Amino acid sequence: MRKKVFAVIGSVLFFVFVAYKGTSVFPRSASAQHTPNYLIPDGTVIRTVDGDTFVVQLGGLQEKVRMLGMDTPETVDPRKTVQCFGKEASKKLHELLTDKIVTLKSDPANDDRDKYGRILRYVYLPDGTFVNSIMIEQGFAFAYIKFPFMYKEQFVRLQMQARAARAGLWGKETCNGVHG
Repeated sequence: MRKKVFAVIGSVLFFVFVAYKGTSVFPRSASAQHTPNYLIPDGTVIRTVDGDTFVVQLGGLQEKVRMLGMDTPETVDPRKTVQCFGKEASKKLHELLTDKIVTLKSDPANDDRDKYGRILRYVYLPDGTFVNSIMIEQGFAFAYIKFPFMYKEQFVRLQMQARAARAGLWGKETCNGVHG
């Protein structure tokens, strides 16, 4: 009888553990090929860090988010000086996101987190605005093509259009497209 009780308790604990591990909102996949395309529940942006990173409140957790497929000039990296148009990009992201509800979407071609522990996501506002693409389209960000991602062609096209229009960091009066 005692063995059956321990077997039942052990089985229940095992299934609870498996169920708990399987429901993680932010799985830490070792391989991008095994990362499901998670749509994270809506969260509220607490603050922006710079032009491509922000902090979001998801339930009881605060998570740092690095926006996928784009890069903005640096403003907070202690190893670098503030780069041309970095403050403007940071200000734009602050205007777009601070105190806003956002939906975060992963990319099956990428890991869920970067080497700094930030979650990697595409960002959408409740009206459907795709924030990553807006930042590139308006010349506040570059398409970050170092790694594969599902919107690579679209982001490169948006960057070319922003460059042709001399928008934002592509303007002659700003950085003339020089990154760094």
